[in-house]
Amino acid sequence: MRLRRGATGIDVLHEPTGSWIDLKAAGGESLPVSVVEFLGLGERARDTARELVDRAVTAGTATATTFSPLPFEPRSLRCFAGWDTHWHQAAESMVRRNLPAVLPLAKTYKAIMRKPFPPLRPGSAVFEHPIYYTGNHLSVVGDGAPMLWPGYTELLDFELEYGALVVRPVRDASPAEAEAAIGGFVVFNDFSARDVQWDEQRNGPFGPVVKTKTFGSSMSAEVVTADEVLPHLGNLRGSVTVNGEVWTQTSTEGGRWSVADGLAYASRAEDIGPGELLTSGTLPSGCGMELDRWIQPGDVVRLEIERIGSVTNTVAQRG
Repeated sequence: MRLRRGATGIDVLHEPTGSWIDLKAAGGESLPVSVVEFLGLGERARDTARELVDRAVTAGTATATTFSPLPFEPRSLRCFAGWDTHWHQAAESMVRRNLPAVLPLAKTYKAIMRKPFPPLRPGSAVFEHPIYYTGNHLSVVGDGAPMLWPGYTELLDFELEYGALVVRPVRDASPAEAEAAIGGFVVFNDFSARDVQWDEQRNGPFGPVVKTKTFGSSMSAEVVTADEVLPHLGNLRGSVTVNGEVWTQTSTEGGRWSVADGLAYASRAEDIGPGELLTSGTLPSGCGMELDRWIQPGDVVRLEIERIGSVTNTVAQRG
């Protein structure tokens, strides 16, 4: 089921006709008006919504037109590192740009040892448990909003990710319990200031995720319910299009940890509740740094993941 935040509450997509239906106007006054609360009710609420939407389409009533580009306001943002391939490719590109003299050594090591040059590999913790940083949930914008260009960076980048929405409280959850607490998915763009990232990674005590990341990110206007996505989450196609040109095509295959593993780890001795958002990390070849292609002011950037949807933002002028 595909949902968005409408004028009076929740809009539901009637997929056979492509019509968006205002759930409240269709007779769903007893259902929550919040996407997060609705998803927290699970299958029972979805079944009721389907019946109401089918009826409304048959009667030709309750069609919705206006909606919010942001389907919900995240209560927190935990950003995971999901794919080793992205890490290795991004690290190599960062070194190529900033320390080109090291690259021949890294390539020789890789050719002989059949594995990445040690300084280009993540720390050992990534092999032991999911890793994440806490982002700025207050700077997430919706589909169609400008992609902010902070005045302190010359290298703005996009990152193709998905976000998993928590809809039930968990603490010390098993992976199965964590998976049951995930109610929906969005497409997520984790904007990044790459020149700042290089400086923070080498010189900052808290690593490359401070001003590199916290200024802005975006998500799709639509939320797809977890039952539609989870069975396919390890095999979804993704793409990035800039000004109508496909820059990259990739997939969700090959992730080291599942989203349920990530939520279970995050919930160790910690309460996590409805409305909190977990992001997947960048899909392999899902950012400009890996491609060595860089967006510019005025570019229209569209990120898409099969079954989940898309988010499009126009790059703003440098701040």
